[in-house]
Amino acid sequence: MALLKFPDNHTPRYCDFSIDGILDETLREGAERCAFSVPAQDKIPLISKILQSGVRDIVYGSGPKDPTYLIETINHLQGHGGLPAGTRFSFIMLLNCHDPIMPQFESFPDALKDYLTISFGMVSHKSDEQLFERTTAQLREWGFNSFRVSLLNNFSTGIDEESYEKITRDIDRSLAQDIQTVRINDSLGTLYPEAMAVLAANLRHQYPNTDFCLHAHNDRGLGLQNALASLYHGFNIIEGGFAGTGNRSGLPAIEILDLIFKERKISINQQPLDSTAVVEAARLSERTFLSMPDLYRPVSGHIVNQENMGVANIPAFLGAARDIPYFLNSTGLHDATVQRILQDEGLELEANDDATVQLVKQKLDAILTAAYPKKHQEFERIRDELIHFYGSDVIYAATVGRQEKAFIK
Repeated sequence: MALLKFPDNHTPRYCDFSIDGILDETLREGAERCAFSVPAQDKIPLISKILQSGVRDIVYGSGPKDPTYLIETINHLQGHGGLPAGTRFSFIMLLNCHDPIMPQFESFPDALKDYLTISFGMVSHKSDEQLFERTTAQLREWGFNSFRVSLLNNFSTGIDEESYEKITRDIDRSLAQDIQTVRINDSLGTLYPEAMAVLAANLRHQYPNTDFCLHAHNDRGLGLQNALASLYHGFNIIEGGFAGTGNRSGLPAIEILDLIFKERKISINQQPLDSTAVVEAARLSERTFLSMPDLYRPVSGHIVNQENMGVANIPAFLGAARDIPYFLNSTGLHDATVQRILQDEGLELEANDDATVQLVKQKLDAILTAAYPKKHQEFERIRDELIHFYGSDVIYAATVGRQEKAFIK
């Protein structure tokens, strides 16, 4: 089967345009990825910080109790004045396990239904029985009016005409239900940007009035590139997670998207995000889902905005010096570095005296040399504790059967 090609006269866009929304997956994907069950109440501070950043569309969850937890969360946010206008939460309705969850939606408070979007997953499940269509009709009868579909895909072999036709069949089923927002899932994280570009261009060409976004997993380290390619070639909604939170290797980091959008003049509903709150939300995501701080993650890494004092002359040489903390290690312990430090301290004569410069270098080198063994020993202790932390109190698939037998007895 032939691979998909760009439609005739397709023109990409790379800057100076607006998209129609940003969809945050931190809560759902963070809860799925974390090996420990985070209480709903403990997620509320993170939700509040995400809303402060300007994001208004949050995928809350897909778990069996999440609809009830969502009611409690919305009520809490309303009661504390933390629910901005336009806020919406999404629940991922997986059609292969939705039956026990439906009663929670039947009793969902009418006053809160406008805050909820139901996003269907696995729409091909029991398609011969029209399960997707029947479930949509039931939810509409109960008063829900906002829906999306999430189309699962295995892009391991690229996108040919046959796989494209499978996607369009599910889109046509969705449009027949008057569902206008379609999430294309790179479910295994195997998509490449060049294939994403062709897919986005064709979908936009075939469905000019449909809202599209890509759920871009980062298994190949290409989630961000795929997400950007989807926008460049026609998609109009972006998805991501704060701190790159997401299953397996994560999703595109919203704080990196925010930086790129500002540089490329890409706006979201004509409104910029609050970059300070975005970074705070990224770091709070780590704490909420018990992830160790990422020191070097772009934008929100905890020391990513620090530079080596001795080699910082390279950014300065390029005209990119910044008002940030500078640290010193042996890599940067050049004569010129010591001279500059002495000059900054007003010690001009000492800076020009080679013997003084060498003495200072010797003393600094001794301090630096002594620090590493101590830090290395401390790091190994912390590392062992972390490995134990992430390996203990975890219920693995291999042990579930034995535990269930014990429950029955």
